[in-house]
Amino acid sequence: MRESDHEPMTFAQALRSADFWLLLTGCVAALAGLSAWLIVPLLVAGLSIASLPKYLELLPRARAAGAEHEWLVAVGLSTFNSPGAAAGAVVVGWVVRWLWW
Repeated sequence: MRESDHEPMTFAQALRSADFWLLLTGCVAALAGLSAWLIVPLLVAGLSIASLPKYLELLPRARAAGAEHEWLVAVGLSTFNSPGAAAGAVVVGWVVRWLWW
């Protein structure tokens, strides 16, 4: 986790992130010609699983602050964001495939 949420993530930090590798794998799978109907659900599941420890770490502090509802909204919005990121990774893979092949 970053020391400050106000600083942008560095490339070295991104390389240690499971989300980065999941999305990169999705791009490569789309580039290789795998179906989006297979890639997107797997990426959404992977992104949800990768995000779970981050949110479970915040739950005790949210309960202590009386912000369980806001915590639940944040988890829901992250889950809602995952299909968009997965679809974006697939589209990037398709574009790269179209440009190179």
